Amino acid sequence: MGNTKKSDNKSRRQFFSLFAGKDKSAKPEMVKMLTPDGKLVEVEKSVFEAAANRQKATKQDIYNWMKNPSKDSNL
Repeated sequence: MGNTKKSDNKSRRQFFSLFAGKDKSAKPEMVKMLTPDGKLVEVEKSVFEAAANRQKATKQDIYNWMKNPSKDSNL
């Protein structure tokens, strides 16, 4: 009753992987970038795009974040 055909088992896995969605053997798209110390690295494109679309801090956010004696209302 056991399966002795390995090729048949492999083709079934390939067939069912079509319905599973993402192909695990496919590599994500990579982008080459330089680090501040001059090394070349590869980063996933999705990570790069998420960092590029991040909202930058405003001057008011920085002012509220830092410890400044002029902000104390007790003086």
